[in-house]
Amino acid sequence: MNRLAMIALGGALIVAGGCHSRQYQSQSLGQVNYAQAFEQSKAVFSQYFSIESADAAKGKIVGRAKEVQAAPDRLLGSTPARQIAVMRVRRKGDTVVADVRVEIQRQDTVAARQMQPVTVDTELPNRTPAQENAPLTAEQEEFWQTTGRDEGVEQSILADLIRRLAPK
Repeated sequence: MNRLAMIALGGALIVAGGCHSRQYQSQSLGQVNYAQAFEQSKAVFSQYFSIESADAAKGKIVGRAKEVQAAPDRLLGSTPARQIAVMRVRRKGDTVVADVRVEIQRQDTVAARQMQPVTVDTELPNRTPAQENAPLTAEQEEFWQTTGRDEGVEQSILADLIRRLAPK
């Protein structure tokens, strides 16, 4: 392969990899009652994550962040890690489909956040001096970066949901 083709392929893989982290894992639930599917989805989801919000009209279930153990990511130790989960239940023609995404996030250091791009002196600032020097709460100081997905947990949630909805 020539060099230009390799660069293009590498760029495409980077773009595809970035998009992959935002995708959901989907499972058709068959021709079931939507309301029953949503309630069963909430029940299964709550076995894995505390529910922050659930909206049947939108078909969206959002979980609270859950602290998890993660492998060391640095030479001298590791940073805190958590999982963020979202589940959607939607109609697709005559069937109902469940989508789930479980992201793994790591807490980043303040130093990484403070690295700002070098700007030209003639550019207008995007923050006021009061914003630059204002005190921040602990939550505002946190910076979480998505590092991947936990596809195993996604599969487990969907498999448990299928078992609950299967006719007895």
